[in-house]
Amino acid sequence: MIINLKQNTTKKDIEVTIEYPVMNKTVNRIVSLVKSADTQVECYIDDSLKLINVSEVYYIESIDKKTIVFDEKQGYYNKNRLYQLYEKLANKGFVQISKYCIVNINKLEKIKTLANSHLKAELSNGKCLYVTRKYLENIRLLLKEDR
Repeated sequence: MIINLKQNTTKKDIEVTIEYPVMNKTVNRIVSLVKSADTQVECYIDDSLKLINVSEVYYIESIDKKTIVFDEKQGYYNKNRLYQLYEKLANKGFVQISKYCIVNINKLEKIKTLANSHLKAELSNGKCLYVTRKYLENIRLLLKEDR
């Protein structure tokens, strides 16, 4: 991969051009990462508002009817429902892996197949999440795009 950066003081905004020989998973991940760079999620910790960049989110989980956004180290409360966040983030590199969890594919380190045909997703921060049967096809399609 070649990265070219060029300052142009006449431009009013950042322009990103991606040139590629073949559309593949790497190109799709780069596009989703670029799209997520300027998107933020409103989160709360100790009744204080904190804006988290989507590119820093590892996964989002619904626990006891509360939506928790996890970055590398901790979780933050979010006022939206999981499905609302998923609708907002699906085109920014997030995939649903269970009824209660969506994950940032850019933070996915590896996927392991378990003996009972389930999958275990390991994130780059070491956290392991399980993919339920209903959502296996989402991950399988994602992995097929990898090739």
